[in-house]
Amino acid sequence: MNRTLPIIGAASVIIFMLINLRTESNDNHEQRSEPAKTGITLNGAFQPGETLERIFNTLNLDLADLSEIVASSKGVHNLSMISVGSLYSFEIDKEEKHIKQMRLVIDDVSFLDIIRDTEGFISRKVTLPVTKKTGSLYIHIDDNLANAMPSNHKEYHKLTLKLSDIYAWDIDFSSDIRSGDSVKIVIEELWVGEVFKGYGEILAAEFVNNGKMHAAYRFENQGYADYYDTKGKSLKKALLRSPLRFKYISSGFSKRRFHPALRIYRPHLGVDYAAPTGTPVSAAGSGEVMFSGYKGQNGRMVKIRHRGGYITYYGHLSKIPKKIRKGAKVSQGDIIGYVGTTGLSTGPHLDYRIKFNGKFVNPLKIKLPRGTSVPKKLMTDFRKVVESFDSRLASIDQPVMASRVKSKTSG
Repeated sequence: MNRTLPIIGAASVIIFMLINLRTESNDNHEQRSEPAKTGITLNGAFQPGETLERIFNTLNLDLADLSEIVASSKGVHNLSMISVGSLYSFEIDKEEKHIKQMRLVIDDVSFLDIIRDTEGFISRKVTLPVTKKTGSLYIHIDDNLANAMPSNHKEYHKLTLKLSDIYAWDIDFSSDIRSGDSVKIVIEELWVGEVFKGYGEILAAEFVNNGKMHAAYRFENQGYADYYDTKGKSLKKALLRSPLRFKYISSGFSKRRFHPALRIYRPHLGVDYAAPTGTPVSAAGSGEVMFSGYKGQNGRMVKIRHRGGYITYYGHLSKIPKKIRKGAKVSQGDIIGYVGTTGLSTGPHLDYRIKFNGKFVNPLKIKLPRGTSVPKKLMTDFRKVVESFDSRLASIDQPVMASRVKSKTSG
């Protein structure tokens, strides 16, 4: 079943209910009687400028209890780091105004439990169990993937980045996306009780880009998970399609391009990615740094040698990390610099070039060797995974609409 999940903005309120604590929005310190008649329970939420000491004074509670509570919580949770809106519950001895038990919500999945025993207070952090369920999404794209997401909630932003990482070797999300593209996703949903906490791993996806379908299946081998196509070939390749995210191509590979600064025609043997100054630039592949520094018209530049005869160039950088120096080893995806406009440049951008066997090639058209495929001895297991996910993907036939998400979250 293809479902649209509610993104809960105030999940901690729901979790507070899950642990049998109640708050009333019209009364910050709402009081109710307990059946045992030996104490009362006070529930509330921290207001701006409010501290535990102020609450103790307001409720006329014993400050000696507060000192012991702070001491018992040391190393468990810092009670001075309480944010506005954090929910709490005190169980108080009706006669002596002493704390019997205290609970404080820490985040969406955990709370601090403080209980008095014969020797004082005992503090413990309780983490509620997260349950994994399998969900699905179908997203239709009009202009770009980020805008196609049902909302701008952080979970959908993380989902965009995950898809970008999975397809980084086949799809450049800044230049390859076309109106009419779509993606089906089978994904882990993370739940705490009846509260949707967020998304986990993408289990399978079918990305239709410019009429071509790109399948991805998550498969584990000896405890290591990776993504493969229908035939078990790794989606990873020697080099990424693009060394930075969320940018646009301002100038392509050309043997004769009009240079905007020099006002003459000359070859441009790379791709210019326009992006804001400071945008992180990643190593397109694993390798060894051949050069790091200032290089004339190229400005600050990094040059990396990779296996198989590939060399990549990253020009006009604003800054290069100190560890990125000649002879340093880098892994694919490592940050090797930041977009700038140093050297001969009319605006912030990355000049990205690839040389293969001594000749510059078009980064957007070069065919790259793939990573390690699924071992033959595991292909039977892999095919079962593919069949299971294919059945699930085939059942996803309705695009997720933002209005559907809003209607469910607003109720």
